[in-house]
Amino acid sequence: MRFTKMHAVGNDFIVFDPGEVEYADLPGLAREACDRHFGVGADGILVPAASEVADLKMVYLNSDGSPSEMCGNGLRCLARYARDFELVDGEAEALTIETGAGVKKVVLYSDGSSRVDMGAPEFEGEVELYGFPFLRVSMGNPHAVAFLGSETEVEELDLKNIGAPIEKNLLFPEGTNVEFAHPRGRQEVRMRIWERGVGETLASGSGSCATAVAAIRMGLVVSPVVVRMDGGTVRIEWSGEGDPVYMVGPAEYVFEGELLLKAEWTGSGER
Repeated sequence: MRFTKMHAVGNDFIVFDPGEVEYADLPGLAREACDRHFGVGADGILVPAASEVADLKMVYLNSDGSPSEMCGNGLRCLARYARDFELVDGEAEALTIETGAGVKKVVLYSDGSSRVDMGAPEFEGEVELYGFPFLRVSMGNPHAVAFLGSETEVEELDLKNIGAPIEKNLLFPEGTNVEFAHPRGRQEVRMRIWERGVGETLASGSGSCATAVAAIRMGLVVSPVVVRMDGGTVRIEWSGEGDPVYMVGPAEYVFEGELLLKAEWTGSGER
């Protein structure tokens, strides 16, 4: 089974051609392939698929095998892959991708980066958990964003012990992504994320958007906002209530390879 490994500011994905995984158990494939010790290693898998409403459809599964409605960094990787591997017009400067959160438009640049229209955010109120005040933001997928008093607090936070119980708290029936951040001046935010279904990741596209719009709404920063994560930076633009969020960032290739098939992935009973 051929695959391509890609990343967007450290948020890494295994991209499979749809013909390669037509009969695969995708949740099982995601768990095995994304394992960083016994598999390729990634935060999730991406599969481009045919769409009746867009140029193509993004099938995305987290490393634990669970599906997600949206993955902003994955969108940028899938868009570049689709153009470079000619799943869409190789000269296309823009394409539309169907996701679980609607159809998103991606403008592709010559250096491999892209600008994604992520749609308008939805604010779902505030909640306090474990002593942290969170603003709930939906970018098509759920986020809980908390701002800490200093960048040092963000850096030193025990994210594993804090993020995991918040992700699965009963206040979030479908789970949630969890972001902790601090503004660095008027147009930059430092952020760390605990990603639903994955754990701590080096970056998150939708998490960057949720954090940036939360900071703008609270008057902590102004647009455009650079969101700085462990894996790198993206730029977020948002004009205000009801307007779409735009995300600009890179998508890079890592390597290509062949994953040895397992019977439980294919349902064939053969190795």
